[in-house]
Amino acid sequence: MKKAQGMSLKVVIVAAIALIVLVVLVLIFSGRMGKVTKGTSETSKQYDANKCAIPGTGRQCMDKSSCESQGGSWDNRGGEGYSDCYGTGCCSM
Repeated sequence: MKKAQGMSLKVVIVAAIALIVLVVLVLIFSGRMGKVTKGTSETSKQYDANKCAIPGTGRQCMDKSSCESQGGSWDNRGGEGYSDCYGTGCCSM
């Protein structure tokens, strides 16, 4: 009987890594890497630590008494406030 012949798993993994490196090099040398970096930095700005209302976190801007009456935990960053709360604090539910 003949043994089955084919590409080994190592060859497939090396080829995949080489393809990823090739794509990154093309992005760098074509000048499009700057666009990728700009896009990721714009996306990350909306999740800044100075913001309270980040989707999926259960946090929202409100005053302290309203927050505590609903059973939430209120914070105003030690008096510095959150950039998206405009004078109120951040309530974590």
